[in-house]
Amino acid sequence: MGYVISVTNQKGGVGKTLTASTLASLLTEKGYNVLSVDMDPQSNFSQVAGGPGPIRRYDLKSLSILDVLKQECSIEEATVQTNIGDLVRASPNLTQWTGRSLLSRRDFHDLMERGLGAEEVVALLKERYNTGWGATEHKTLDWALRNVRQRYDFVFLDTNPSLTLLTLNSLYTADFVLIPAFTEESSRKAILELKDTIEQMKAENSDMHAEILGILITKYKKRTILAGQYLKEYERLAKSMGTVLFDARIRDGLAAAEYANQREDLVRYAPKNPVTQDYRVFADEFLERIKARGGSIRG
Repeated sequence: MGYVISVTNQKGGVGKTLTASTLASLLTEKGYNVLSVDMDPQSNFSQVAGGPGPIRRYDLKSLSILDVLKQECSIEEATVQTNIGDLVRASPNLTQWTGRSLLSRRDFHDLMERGLGAEEVVALLKERYNTGWGATEHKTLDWALRNVRQRYDFVFLDTNPSLTLLTLNSLYTADFVLIPAFTEESSRKAILELKDTIEQMKAENSDMHAEILGILITKYKKRTILAGQYLKEYERLAKSMGTVLFDARIRDGLAAAEYANQREDLVRYAPKNPVTQDYRVFADEFLERIKARGGSIRG
């Protein structure tokens, strides 16, 4: 069964998409089977992954993670092939999702196909309501992934930069949470908020098993005094959270800002760039960290 990795920080601009897409690219290059799920309505991951590209706002035919969450289709039906593995794309309308409805469009179609009458439909709705159908929205993605996890070595979730129901879904289903961060106060505070969110979710869900894999420093400017100060602070913070600060540092570089405009992942856009080389070092450390946490992976 593959490991689900939620790449999360409640602060925007810290390199979540860059980290998720580059890891997906490098691990695919190494021969691992990778599925990525774009959970951000900005669709930046879908843009750089290659393949069919992002879904347009008025595209009503292409299936996305929104359709999966609304139970209009399965993960398999929404999956497309890209340069960096399989992908379930985001929808520009993803912010509209507020939880599972008691009766989806697909449910309605199936009920009509079966010829159920009004009384039987009402009985089904009552049963779902009484069993807490609308009280477990944070588990929707987990249910959708259960049938496909065994097909992949890794499933990466590129999350939106705020605490929403989408974020809660990604945290609940995750085996590991990877936190990109840069060396400034707003990023540090966002990590503390994320830590509180995970702890609260675990207190309310005894079956939640997400573990913080580590903190990855991005946009690193080695020679600045501020960067050195925050490295020490992040080391203390990681230790207090029972996790690690990764040894790899992702330098601040122009390629990291340009790759999205070129609609390519970083590895394909700038394979020899120092930022890409930093991520190659990190990919190896990432795999070692998974193994150290008791994970069994190929290679």
